Amino acid sequence: MLRKSSNTNNNQSRDQHIDTLIGAHSTIVGDLTFEGSVRIDGKFNGNINSTKEGTLIISEGAVVTGEIQVPNLVLHGTINGNVVATVSLKVGTTGLLNGDVEYKMISLAEGCAINGRCKHVDENSKKSAAQQQPKNKSI
Repeated sequence: MLRKSSNTNNNQSRDQHIDTLIGAHSTIVGDLTFEGSVRIDGKFNGNINSTKEGTLIISEGAVVTGEIQVPNLVLHGTINGNVVATVSLKVGTTGLLNGDVEYKMISLAEGCAINGRCKHVDENSKKSAAQQQPKNKSI
């Protein structure tokens, strides 16, 4: 009798683990702060924040209106608002972002669209920007 290795199945399920799902027929109004993984299939109006290795997945057909600041963002739907992806931003073929974006690493599929300014941010640019800012002196 042949069996598949259980390690392969466990790795796949860990990679696709979703802590919170907002369904396709749902509309949420308000702000969201989370850890782990959140997938939005419906509509979300409000700001979304995550600081601890959070991943936000916006599915095809989903619409988010608000400011987003997360470590990891996977976009297949629509965002109307500015985005800060502190680790990675992946935009699929159906992804549409109407707003400015700051990212550390970006992956764009053919057919996606970003209507806004894109700014690459890394640790070196943050340090040099802090050093270039003039210091206020009190008299």
